[in-house]
Amino acid sequence: MVGVIAGIIGAIPRYLLGGYTVTASVLANVMAGLISGFVYKKYGPGRLTLKIALLTALVCELNLKFLILLLSKPFEKAWELETIIGIPTIIANSLAVGLFFYIVRDVFREQQKVQAQSAQQAIRLIQQTTELLHEGLNVKTAAKIAGIIRAETKSAAVAITNNEMVLSFVGLGSDHHLVNSPILTQATHQAVNARRTMIFNSREEIGCPDPLCPLTSVIEAPLVVDGQVQGILKLYKTKGEVITAYEAEIIQGIADFLGLLLDRHSLAEQKVMLAQAEYNMLKAQVNPHFLFNTLGTIRALVRTAPEQARARIKDLSDFLRRTLEHGADLARLDEELEIARSYVRLEQSRFGERIQLREEVAETLSDVLLPVFSLQPLVENAIKHGLSSKRDGGTLMIRIYEADNLLHIEVADDGAGICAARLQKIRQFDGSSVRETTGAGIGLNNVHKRIQATFGPQYGLEIESQEGQGTVVKALLPVLRKEGQS
Repeated sequence: MVGVIAGIIGAIPRYLLGGYTVTASVLANVMAGLISGFVYKKYGPGRLTLKIALLTALVCELNLKFLILLLSKPFEKAWELETIIGIPTIIANSLAVGLFFYIVRDVFREQQKVQAQSAQQAIRLIQQTTELLHEGLNVKTAAKIAGIIRAETKSAAVAITNNEMVLSFVGLGSDHHLVNSPILTQATHQAVNARRTMIFNSREEIGCPDPLCPLTSVIEAPLVVDGQVQGILKLYKTKGEVITAYEAEIIQGIADFLGLLLDRHSLAEQKVMLAQAEYNMLKAQVNPHFLFNTLGTIRALVRTAPEQARARIKDLSDFLRRTLEHGADLARLDEELEIARSYVRLEQSRFGERIQLREEVAETLSDVLLPVFSLQPLVENAIKHGLSSKRDGGTLMIRIYEADNLLHIEVADDGAGICAARLQKIRQFDGSSVRETTGAGIGLNNVHKRIQATFGPQYGLEIESQEGQGTVVKALLPVLRKEGQS
């Protein structure tokens, strides 16, 4: 269609010239447009060669000569004309098409070269700026990014702002466009309010209050994070130079990419904050749960053994002081063991010799770190849901050792054990055991999640149990010490 239209447009001036060959010439022009359009559609701009262009020109010229001889009257006059100009016009027009082809091909190749350079430049900018925004957008990261962009684009100046302050300004004009100072230019305020990329090509449009400011044109590209403008990326020129379409495209692309990185950084920060809040919530659940059960034990002693109750209250106060004052997320193994022993003594005051404690703990592991208040819930679970329900009680075994560069903690009891259906629910560590049973699993679920939140999903608890024979809870953790070496 485009070729036919081009042929008709070319035929109009030939029609106006008139002459006895006008009909043939007009028809030949339209057919030349049709032939050229067909060739372009078949080969496209990337596959056209000089040979194809010359062959197309030759076919169109021969078609013109044929139509002139066929349609022009008188025939003798048309024949005489073509014997004189036929061969020269075929050669001249074919050479002209070849020359035009070379010009168009050079323009096309230059365009491809510019596009390739633009892509390479954009890739370099992306590679250099990706790591910087892991810290978010601040004065330090903005200065580095602005310097990288200016070095790549060879512009007069590059600046990055938030919605109110200049975060970085590199290049000409930095003597009055000061970092950590309010935005001076009206152009930036307009771009923030418009929430779109804007180009200004004069000092008046930029609106800098300094009369000696050398900057004469700027592109202002917003940094959009979660649908909101969080800042502006600006590229300046001087000496009356205007912003080109290529520069506008690359700055817009960089701004979009930086906005995407900032959006990802914001989501990562929110994820960390959410994980920390969830971890703190899990840690906070432990103390009220333990306190409720322990006070129940002491309440039973008040009626039967007041002196023991008084001693246990003192033990409890010392115990709570150690646990509640512990503000860190990690505690030494020897501290966790002492908390567990204190708890066992409190329970032994109620159950007497029905509960026996045995330990196998390597002394070299005393300074190993684990999540605070993570051993006692395992001991509590063994006593409350294993030994206490057994008439004759039983033995609680705490075994801690290092193997394959991992810390292994085993809390075993020879108590009532857990039925298969209930054990399957507890092993899910999703809280279903807490909702559907009398409470077995709440401490295990808590400890398991806190271990994984601290060290990763490859660590946590494993539970083995047989009804009537007892339960073993195994905790797997990295060997971590205060110096940070595992």
